[in-house]
Amino acid sequence: MLDISGALDLLKAGHSIQRPGSHMSGTSYFLKNDNGKKYLFVRQTRLNSPEVIEEPTAFDWDDLTETNWQVVETTSNQ
Repeated sequence: MLDISGALDLLKAGHSIQRPGSHMSGTSYFLKNDNGKKYLFVRQTRLNSPEVIEEPTAFDWDDLTETNWQVVETTSNQ
């Protein structure tokens, strides 16, 4: 498990990351390149649906202080 610093290093290396836990189930973060600039995106599974959405986001304070980040494997294109 990693703190936000280790998690950011994983993002920069091209991995998707997540925080395990019931309130974060189905949610991961990744960097997406748009016109040569990288942006933070969140990938979430909608409640009671198999639909996955990807949208720009920012980290919350809870994300910055957590120490249980890990790599998550995804099948979605980034």
